[in-house]
Amino acid sequence: MKRMIIFFDIGNTLATAMELTPRRLWAARLGLSEKETRRAGRLIMTENATTPAALAEALGKILPDRGPEDLLEVAEALWLEQSGSVREIPGAITSIKALHGMGYRLGLLSNTWSPLFEGFRRVFSDVTGLLDTMVLSFQQGCKKPSRDIFHLALRKAALPASDCWMVGDSYELDMEPAMESGMNTLWVLSSPDRERGVIAGLLRGEARKPDWTVESVQKIPGFFAGKDM
Repeated sequence: MKRMIIFFDIGNTLATAMELTPRRLWAARLGLSEKETRRAGRLIMTENATTPAALAEALGKILPDRGPEDLLEVAEALWLEQSGSVREIPGAITSIKALHGMGYRLGLLSNTWSPLFEGFRRVFSDVTGLLDTMVLSFQQGCKKPSRDIFHLALRKAALPASDCWMVGDSYELDMEPAMESGMNTLWVLSSPDRERGVIAGLLRGEARKPDWTVESVQKIPGFFAGKDM
């Protein structure tokens, strides 16, 4: 068994879900202001609510102008929609199986909320048992790019940062904080248009480059094959 652990982001790295982000979904359903949207978005991703009722109750404390019945109705609807919308990015499950077969430890380090993770566990049921460590924002009370959640992942892995890799699609949320935490980084640049500003900055030498970049999740096993870690 190799000593190294590979942490994966979930959204847009291993799986996709609804087109809008969770906070934008809530904003659209409740007509939230931008300030309310930001506040609700932070709570959704860091509140360990395992039922729609628990999430609606928590949101009611920061959205006092919304009635509890309205919050519960939206929570129940979005819970079902979000959980049911999760889809594997082609090649993700195969890549996880291949890396496990090579002897690597595997983990999750992701911003997510309970219904999306429910959907992930359903879609990825064949490989969730292969994951050694799961560090999820809604369970930990903090989210990327906070360095706290990366440091927590390192403690759970019980390895030095130099023996840990972060694999994700976002430079801001995955690559930059992982590098600052001392981890190795593999950037899955599957949507370069979304990262256009970052790419321009990297080309100008204004930001630190990740250790490696691939264009799709299917390329990940090939990168790690034969590495002596």
